[in-house]
Amino acid sequence: MPLIQINSVASKEDNIQQILPVDFTIKRTNPKIWLADLSYTQQQISHESMPAAIGGITTFTETNLGLTSQIKLFKYPEKLADALKNDVPEIIGFSNYLWNFQLSLAFAKRIKELYPKIIIIFGGPNYPVEPEQQKKFLLDNPAIDFYVIHEGEVAFANLIAFLINADMDKNKIANELPSVHYVDINGNVHLTEHVERIKDLTSIPSPYTCGRMDEFFDGKLIPVIQTTRGCPFSCTFCVEGLQYYNKVYRNNHEKICAELEYIGERMEKIHKTGGRNDLALVDSNFGMYDHDITTCQLIAECQEKYGWPEYIQVDTGKNNKTKVLNAAKLVKGAMRLSGSVQSLTPEVLDNIKRSNISADDLLKLAMESADISDARSEIILGLPGETLKSHLETVRTIINAGFNHVLIYQLMMLPGTDLYVPEVMTKFGMKLRYRILPRCFGYYDVLGKTIVAADMEEICVTTNSLSFDEYVECRKLHLIINLFYNDGFFGSALKFLKSLNVSIYRWLEIIKDEKLEGRIKEFFESYERATREELWVDKDGLIKFVENPSTIDKYIQGEIGYNLIYTFKAIGLSRYANELMDLARKAILKLLTEIKNDTEENLSFVDDALKFDSCRHRNLFYNINDDPTILLHYDIENFIASKEHKPIAQYKLDEEVSVKFTLDPTQQDIIKRSLDIYGQNDMGVSRIITRVFVKKLLRHPIYSRELSVRQQTITLNRNELYQQR
Repeated sequence: MPLIQINSVASKEDNIQQILPVDFTIKRTNPKIWLADLSYTQQQISHESMPAAIGGITTFTETNLGLTSQIKLFKYPEKLADALKNDVPEIIGFSNYLWNFQLSLAFAKRIKELYPKIIIIFGGPNYPVEPEQQKKFLLDNPAIDFYVIHEGEVAFANLIAFLINADMDKNKIANELPSVHYVDINGNVHLTEHVERIKDLTSIPSPYTCGRMDEFFDGKLIPVIQTTRGCPFSCTFCVEGLQYYNKVYRNNHEKICAELEYIGERMEKIHKTGGRNDLALVDSNFGMYDHDITTCQLIAECQEKYGWPEYIQVDTGKNNKTKVLNAAKLVKGAMRLSGSVQSLTPEVLDNIKRSNISADDLLKLAMESADISDARSEIILGLPGETLKSHLETVRTIINAGFNHVLIYQLMMLPGTDLYVPEVMTKFGMKLRYRILPRCFGYYDVLGKTIVAADMEEICVTTNSLSFDEYVECRKLHLIINLFYNDGFFGSALKFLKSLNVSIYRWLEIIKDEKLEGRIKEFFESYERATREELWVDKDGLIKFVENPSTIDKYIQGEIGYNLIYTFKAIGLSRYANELMDLARKAILKLLTEIKNDTEENLSFVDDALKFDSCRHRNLFYNINDDPTILLHYDIENFIASKEHKPIAQYKLDEEVSVKFTLDPTQQDIIKRSLDIYGQNDMGVSRIITRVFVKKLLRHPIYSRELSVRQQTITLNRNELYQQR
């Protein structure tokens, strides 16, 4: 029987290639196939995306093989466990990502234990690239009958066709199927060449417009679309940095338009009943291409028609920042712009094959995007060749460039990348430690037996140029950046420092080096202790530790295993607001003294600015109806809004005024919906911080009625500006 072939067909629009299926002759068209893209659910839903990837594999397979029985899809472990009580498939496939491998494997082992003839297929990026590691993976996991590598649609459809014609006897498959790895009955490992990529993504029928995602519009999951697939860059820490994904292919305009309309109609109803209202775009470089502008125009139409999406989770293009900026303007600030540099050290960029990305363009983005969007830059700690000094220099450059949100990640070692190769790790002296991924743990009853699962990540904490103590020192600075710089919590203080042409990084550095006392000292010591203790040296010891359901209960209850940066950020802002304000003030005073500008006027203005900032972010997620009130001597709001550089004295009010800080109905709606989705504890708030534009939730100042007519007019004008934003 022939394979599905990939043939080249010229398009009028451009030289696109597309799939042309061969006429398959299969013995029957009604195999019982299930596909699962599982997510942990017991603490929170760990991975909130709708299972669109397996949905596309489903529609492609059903269409090309002419199947008359639908493939069943699963996202939640509980639903899969319930389905197994009443029925079993002939074939079941599981997605394999870093965050769900152990969960999928635990289900696979239990199924294979009771039903050894059921064929189990895995696929996904969490799979080694080096042949010896691939062999070890397959031999270590005998519950997995076949592993589909790289793009799954064609390889999976071919495998299903062969299994049907082999009467579901996996041992009869003698062909070397492209992109299908397996161990045969004699223990021989078959590592085949990869299948050719799909060059026209439109040949994959949309799982949305085909109705295959309908059951997942439950108000908890995020709709996911992909307009392009592939990445032209070769970053060794990223799965799409592999040569296999080097070319970029896309869906056509009609398919994207149909998907957005279909999703928008349903999300409008979900939003009105308190569900989520966002979109995930999983392109690797969205906004970098001309057709992304068209996609943003379609999204803008959905925003007008359906009030969706409020937020777009996306990685924007690494180059062509002018196009990216134009794309962001169209969607009314819903899209976060990413100016991801990872490092600005030439040697490091060379080591990770990232030297072809223009750092200058990324830095320009910060200045140009400040008024329309949340401009973010990403940095990775622990890259090969990075030192403490060079990492801090990258952070300093990015912050002083003006990015309003700096995300600093630890180097997560992913099996499906070129960096996760023994020779590379040895060359750079990379030492790993291990921890359970936040929210990726649970236990479930599967066919009368409790299965326990927890997925871990491998973090590079030491290289031949970075010690573990230096790693910990960097992590303290990362928390400080999240508390004092990101999300605009100290926005007026930051603008004041910028008006003096002072280095913002120097202010953060002073905070890091400040001798702490009392409660704030305990806060940072607790964070440093948790940073050291969350990481396990012994991988096998961690695996053994999480085998017991009682241990998983500790994770579920939040005693261990939470995201340190964002949980401590939530704790700091809710319980240490006064201490954080005092620390910010001390550091500003030291900085003003350094530059010999600690005038009485500046000190007085700083006091008002910090009080203003503190009230804007108070009670955002706890006691939200408790509106803080302060007395001000300076018009801080006008100072923030002004684009002119005027002397501080011009912002002095004629008399002291009382200012109350409130949340408008839109802000309250977003906050309440977010708390319902993620929970009202510290961990829930930590997730909200990563999912919404917190800067848009900062409280609005409302001035007392005793204000002069002039001040009231200014306030009204600014309220109009807020509504426009």
